[in-house]
Amino acid sequence: MNHSDLVRRVTDFTLGHHDERDCWMKAPAISAVLLSGSQADIDVVDGWLRRAIATQRSSGNLAFAECYEGITTGHIRSFTTLASLTASLGYPLMLRYQQTSDPGLLEAAHRQYVALRDAPRTRDGGIWTRAEAPELWIDYTYLMCPFLALYGQTADKPEAIEEAFHQFRVHVSHLVDPAKKLARHAWCESPDHFPQSTFWSRGNGWLVCAAVDLLELVPGHRDAGFVREVGVAALKAMAAYQDASGYFCHVLDDPRSNLEASGGLMFAYAVAKAARLGLDVEELIPASLRAFSAVGGGVEPSGKVPGVAVPPGGPGVPFDWAPFGQGFFLLAASELAGRLPE
Repeated sequence: MNHSDLVRRVTDFTLGHHDERDCWMKAPAISAVLLSGSQADIDVVDGWLRRAIATQRSSGNLAFAECYEGITTGHIRSFTTLASLTASLGYPLMLRYQQTSDPGLLEAAHRQYVALRDAPRTRDGGIWTRAEAPELWIDYTYLMCPFLALYGQTADKPEAIEEAFHQFRVHVSHLVDPAKKLARHAWCESPDHFPQSTFWSRGNGWLVCAAVDLLELVPGHRDAGFVREVGVAALKAMAAYQDASGYFCHVLDDPRSNLEASGGLMFAYAVAKAARLGLDVEELIPASLRAFSAVGGGVEPSGKVPGVAVPPGGPGVPFDWAPFGQGFFLLAASELAGRLPE
């Protein structure tokens, strides 16, 4: 099946499997559709965003900010949502505002920004991941930073842009291993420890995707060099662990762990965008294409992208499909379009 038909199948499956409780998980898919979908596709995800605004909580959090109890996989047992999670919808919300200039979208984004600005923080200013503990997770570089940067640019709020780069730097300082150049999953300030410390592929995917999106939005920021250095180093470190199949193992440096789809898609997206932005990653393009082709070859006839480690990530979680897996397939396909056969 050719590239465009495969993208169409994945898009149709994504649009046909909407669960409004999965606000953060579907954010990359909404962004992908807004950037490269048909008008009919955009109309669907526009409805999702409008629903998120209609259900925006008094706190400013977009859509349903639920407390998850009784979690039986991964390293946590409960998760009370903060603005750091629901901010994930802020980025596609701002993309849609750029397309429509609808003031209601900007007003909703402002409320989400205020909630994020006022969320609890570590002593060095890192915005907590969940209300249960003073934790930072590498995922949140992607869930918060591009939104903050795009909102700051659009609303003329330079303090939001500064916050975007500050959050990236603080998360990197605690979670990226200076020798390995790879990110660990979660750090807790008190007591100071890593509740989950493996180099899991999607965790590093979140990091490199945040890096390239920030560099596209604010390439001239004084910290852009730091973001570039971290992102390129992480991509090159990830590439060293790519399996011969084209996939990455769920835990990058553990060949006994399962092959996982979403981390490879994020790698493919980040490498392609980094190359487009002129970063020193051209040598990684073949690895990017192998990662995308490996996952693309396993897409089911329905358009479902299988082999995704489901939240909360890290070792021990089941594999299935997830909206962010669908979304990063579409984002990677768009970035790699000129390099893939039609």
